[in-house]
Amino acid sequence: MLAEVRALIRREGMLRPGEPVWVAVSGGVDSMVLLHTLRELGHPCHVAHVDHGLRGAESDADRQFVEEQAQNQGLPFRFVRVDPMAAAEGISVQMAARELRHDWFRELLHEGPHAMALGHHRDDAVETFLLNLLRGIGAHGWGGIAPVTTLPEGRICRPLLGVDRARIMQYAGANHIPFREDPSNTDPKYLRNRVRSELLPLMEALRPGARRTLARGTDLLNEMAAATDRHLDHEAEGLTPDGQGVLRIPLERLRNSAAPRMLLMRLLSGLEPHPDLVGQLLDAVHQRSTGARFHAGGGRITLERNMLVVDRVPDGFPTFTIFGAGAKPGAAGPFTWELCSVAEVELGQGMNTAWLDLDKLEFPLQLRPWRTGDRMRPVGLVGSKLISDILIDAHVPYNAKAGSYVLVSGTEIVWLVGHRVAEGFPPGKATHKVLRLSFQG
Repeated sequence: MLAEVRALIRREGMLRPGEPVWVAVSGGVDSMVLLHTLRELGHPCHVAHVDHGLRGAESDADRQFVEEQAQNQGLPFRFVRVDPMAAAEGISVQMAARELRHDWFRELLHEGPHAMALGHHRDDAVETFLLNLLRGIGAHGWGGIAPVTTLPEGRICRPLLGVDRARIMQYAGANHIPFREDPSNTDPKYLRNRVRSELLPLMEALRPGARRTLARGTDLLNEMAAATDRHLDHEAEGLTPDGQGVLRIPLERLRNSAAPRMLLMRLLSGLEPHPDLVGQLLDAVHQRSTGARFHAGGGRITLERNMLVVDRVPDGFPTFTIFGAGAKPGAAGPFTWELCSVAEVELGQGMNTAWLDLDKLEFPLQLRPWRTGDRMRPVGLVGSKLISDILIDAHVPYNAKAGSYVLVSGTEIVWLVGHRVAEGFPPGKATHKVLRLSFQG
């Protein structure tokens, strides 16, 4: 396996011979094997550990284990504690943890050494590719995980990307490498774990060798994505916002493009448009629907006679806060709320009224427009779903989606106003008090 890792490092230009490198070590088998292989290949290693604090005493034990391993091997050790729960406003806790982790990595890269190694392996790349297909690949989801990511502070590399998890486990056993197991890696509430434990074994059973074939495919798709990026750079040349932040896209550029959908996704990337919205925009262009207007990510896209004009929503939409549920009814903007008993619940009033178990709520509550990346777990659904997908399923017009509100309790979205209530929050047999919220829109 060492020869394969060395070959990948050289082929992708990850590290120079003998170059010092930060190694992100969680304590799991992948990162512990990564640390061992890099040392065997002659790279001075600095150990970096992130304590996400999501598993209580287990998180503390992980940090202690990694620190002891670094000390036993005489390696520099750094760690940081982050709070993804507090940072998860508008995004999942897992995504917040990733962003906090990578922010710290960039700080370390700035200090030096200017290379950071992560323990992603070939199975991770395949899982990521399948997840991207399930969620929608957008313009940058083809190849899954890149071997090298270049940043202003340095580069992040993934030396194990050419070997699968089975080989990593064999290497750990043969070299007596200690590691810790993370129970969350088998928790079925995470879609990645179900892809790993259910979808991939099914694909392998249907066609033996499917994992290996998919892994080769992700390598090819990474190269295709890089080639496409270079082509899109050429097609997007000169299309930048003016001094007022307004972007004007001549329709002729879209009509002449070999990949108009991808060009438009590149130009609108700051708004993170849903792929369906991009399709609607192109339909409007082809149908010459002058005056059509769309919203995405706080931006407004207007189809004029010869161009698309992209600017910010001028007034935006206000946010309302419910600081407590007192005895008196309250109101803010188009929303009203009051306490009531379980006997007063009338579910037939529709989704413009939400009946919520008061004891399940964390005040203050926030009523705000939905944001890109927002997710909730609607009643009756196994797992969470993007708010944007719920609105699409409800056939909400794109020019009305920007004004859709969500009710946030702590870090959870408990009500998509007018559409769905989250699992676990409607009143039940053990409910004592109910918060009734109504929207008069």
